[in-house]
Amino acid sequence: MPPDPEAGFARDGVLPDRAERELAALLATEDPKPRAPKGMPRRSVLLAGGAVTAVTAVAASGEMGRLLGTSGGAAAAATTQPVLVLRRIAGRSSHDVLTELAEKVGKLAPETVQGPYLYTKTWGWWLNSAGDVPGGVANAAVPTVTEQWIRVSDGSGRERRQYGKPYFPNPDQERDAREARLIEGKGVADKTYEAGRFSPYPEWQRLIPFSTDPDRLLTQMKEVNWEAGRLIYGVSAMLNAAQLTSGGVVAPELRAAALRVLAKRTDVTVTTTTTWQGQQALAVTQEGRYKNATFRDSLLIDPADGCPMGHEDALLGDPLALNIAVPGTLSVSETLARGTVKDTESGI
Repeated sequence: MPPDPEAGFARDGVLPDRAERELAALLATEDPKPRAPKGMPRRSVLLAGGAVTAVTAVAASGEMGRLLGTSGGAAAAATTQPVLVLRRIAGRSSHDVLTELAEKVGKLAPETVQGPYLYTKTWGWWLNSAGDVPGGVANAAVPTVTEQWIRVSDGSGRERRQYGKPYFPNPDQERDAREARLIEGKGVADKTYEAGRFSPYPEWQRLIPFSTDPDRLLTQMKEVNWEAGRLIYGVSAMLNAAQLTSGGVVAPELRAAALRVLAKRTDVTVTTTTTWQGQQALAVTQEGRYKNATFRDSLLIDPADGCPMGHEDALLGDPLALNIAVPGTLSVSETLARGTVKDTESGI
């Protein structure tokens, strides 16, 4: 949540009335059934009261001063996963780039369904933080390769996670990070889920079928709260829901409409980039500021077919009190393989 203009936000650990009302509404509507992750998980921030998801949620707790306070001029030498280099496209506006891609994608042949399972393989890295350790804010991350086999007819499936070596932006804080339980998994985790676990979230499912008219599609999407209020994440979630309810594929016309929705936004910039795993992508970026920090969020899109292929959440300018070097990354992911397959043993 952004700072509340009505009062000193979270002053003395007390939330303003508006924040209390919104928090109560969220808790009242929370789905009691745990949701299986549909792709890469978001980063979590560990506070005295438990874990919350995404850095923007930190402001809703009394720990705001610790994690989102100014850095006080102290040098931060703790490095994270490299920030993507975004290359501007000379002579072409973001609107033109996305519109031209939409025209290309709309003419593509529909994808062929090869089996009842949607298979995805992703690589990702997300920063987990603890704000209540003796040495200040501690951070840790575990590079993870995730494979999912989702039976699109009923939402059942299999998920296999291969966890890499834990990474500590500040090696001196490894002990604090481990004691704060910031390490996400170890070795290999392979689980099978029952029907419904990978089904689209109800708020998206009730909107299906999605319109291929950009204006009507945006109207539909506005009925759902987008992660961090970012249209780029709304588009990604919408396409994911469509994919899970249409045999594991997304019609070219819907992908084209999604690109046109993004093209009409004036707060979106489009650049080219090379991902951490060496893939070429378009980066569709939205930014937000807090004090002297800039939160740069990018949705990565495959320039060949218009499909989302990952994301980057980067922190620029002031590291605030997160105790990392800037520019730095808070969460990254990219798709390594995607398609429909015959069973839960097959890959792409």
